[in-house]
Amino acid sequence: MKESDVPNLEEFKFIYKLDGAINLDTKYFMANETDDAKKMFSFVCKKNDLVCSVNRIEKWNRWSSKWEVQYKEDS
Repeated sequence: MKESDVPNLEEFKFIYKLDGAINLDTKYFMANETDDAKKMFSFVCKKNDLVCSVNRIEKWNRWSSKWEVQYKEDS
């Protein structure tokens, strides 16, 4: 397989709040794009019967070594 055929996985961070919780929690996923990471997060929540709201989604930029906001809940 050529190097160009290998999917480019990126690291995503979900900052979310469980219903009834006071503090925010964090989960990390490796995915090709934001939509794939959202699907993974939804699957984990459904599988574990978690009811939560996403505060924000960030993607790690390995070139600038910082998290970049992909989605932020309207406040």
